[in-house]
Amino acid sequence: MEHPRNLAAAPSTLLYQPRFDCRSGLLSGVHASLAGLDRGDGTFLDNLSGAGLMALREACVRVAGWSESHGRPLALTLGAHIEVLCLPEFATQLHALLVETRLPPQSLELEIVTLYGDISEAGERALQQLKNCGVRFTLSAASPACAHLAWTRRLLPLDGIEVPSRLVDDVAADPEGVAIIRALVTRAHKLGLSVCAKDVGASRTASVMVATGCDLLQGALFGLPLPAAEFEALLAADTRLDNAHLRGPRPERTLLLVDDEENILSSLRRLLRRDGYTILTATGGLAALELLATHPVDVIISDQRMPGMTGVEFLRKAKDMHPDSVRLMLSGYSDLQSVTDAINEGAIYKFLSKPWDDAMLRANIEEAFRRKLLADDNRRLSSELKDANEALARINTQLQEVLADQQRRLSMEEAALGITQEALAVAPQPLIGIDPTGMIALANDAAGRLFPEQGPLIGQGGDEALPAALAPLLDGSARETDLVCAGRQYHVEAHPLGGQHGERGLLLSFTCEGCQT
Repeated sequence: MEHPRNLAAAPSTLLYQPRFDCRSGLLSGVHASLAGLDRGDGTFLDNLSGAGLMALREACVRVAGWSESHGRPLALTLGAHIEVLCLPEFATQLHALLVETRLPPQSLELEIVTLYGDISEAGERALQQLKNCGVRFTLSAASPACAHLAWTRRLLPLDGIEVPSRLVDDVAADPEGVAIIRALVTRAHKLGLSVCAKDVGASRTASVMVATGCDLLQGALFGLPLPAAEFEALLAADTRLDNAHLRGPRPERTLLLVDDEENILSSLRRLLRRDGYTILTATGGLAALELLATHPVDVIISDQRMPGMTGVEFLRKAKDMHPDSVRLMLSGYSDLQSVTDAINEGAIYKFLSKPWDDAMLRANIEEAFRRKLLADDNRRLSSELKDANEALARINTQLQEVLADQQRRLSMEEAALGITQEALAVAPQPLIGIDPTGMIALANDAAGRLFPEQGPLIGQGGDEALPAALAPLLDGSARETDLVCAGRQYHVEAHPLGGQHGERGLLLSFTCEGCQT
């Protein structure tokens, strides 16, 4: 069977934008969109009309063909309205389309588009049905409704989220944006979701998004939405991310030094280079914020009197951007009120004065790193404890459900046992139960009337209370016999309990021959 490459003769309205993997640098995915349509929500599929399905088919054919010809799988991402995804016929039509185009289901990622912060139970079932077929789902955190779904509906079968890069376009003016993106990425990774940075337009923005932990990059910096022929040329050129945008291992014990005097920075580097720190330097607050946005930093040391932005102002912004960093001030000037306020607000851990004592300065920096390490360990342990408590709560809930189910079954069994015992007691046919030791453990009212002279039968030995004619039944040498009792002929049968050999005893049943029932 040949791959279905022959597409409609009409000019295509589809555009394809590349997505790059931040670890390998490879072009790993394609975001498909429709040219000439003003859909602010990025919807590709908003109905199941013939045109919509033809466009979806074309996109699947293109990506399946590119994956095959270039020897590596590409993921196709496109936006689809939740109303379309929840249609009963969509799963059937999508399955048939994927089989026809030979695009693996795991290579199709549907971005859920919705105007509402909730999905019905029927919608969740429909999404889960598609998920069970292998299709992947993602949500855009830029939409308030979708972000609400991403964080509050843990049962939604998501595989990834998309975060807006515009929040970090100006880190100096708005450092909180970096903290917001980092928090989104951290939470997504904790939930096992991949993160794609959308609309990346500048190299600096790309570096910030990579530093926050994003897994994929997409935007004008790496390629605009292109017609199929131009995208194929981009793919054939084996275009990759610049090394500056690759996510590498995190450096250990990173120290940022901020001072407007180069000679001070040089002196500090010479003093601290033997202590094994990764040292970053900046000559002002704005440059330092740019470094903070693209590098993980453990300890920050800043001067106070700097042009453009004071040390206190910078450290306040640094706290917003990197709240977990340990921040120290090293200054020859002591603006007491501003420093005191910064310390009280938590922006500064410690104030050190110039000129410094080398041994004292090195000791304070080492103490700051120990403090950072201890805080990191506490956060890690708190997170592990929270996860363990959540797991324990889930286990307790499951255990309670199991116990409740067992209790319901026990109640039903007790009720059934009570009914059985009452039925045996009033049964017209005499019945006697013998336990494995030979003792009578059960005797209904009819059995008591059959042997009234023996008194209560329960608790007596069967060989003592019952006629000698029943001995072959009690010792297992016979399974049935006849007995004349109270002037009537009875046929007595022994029924083994617990197996052929009667491991749990015997049940003797007495049938009166010739008696009217």
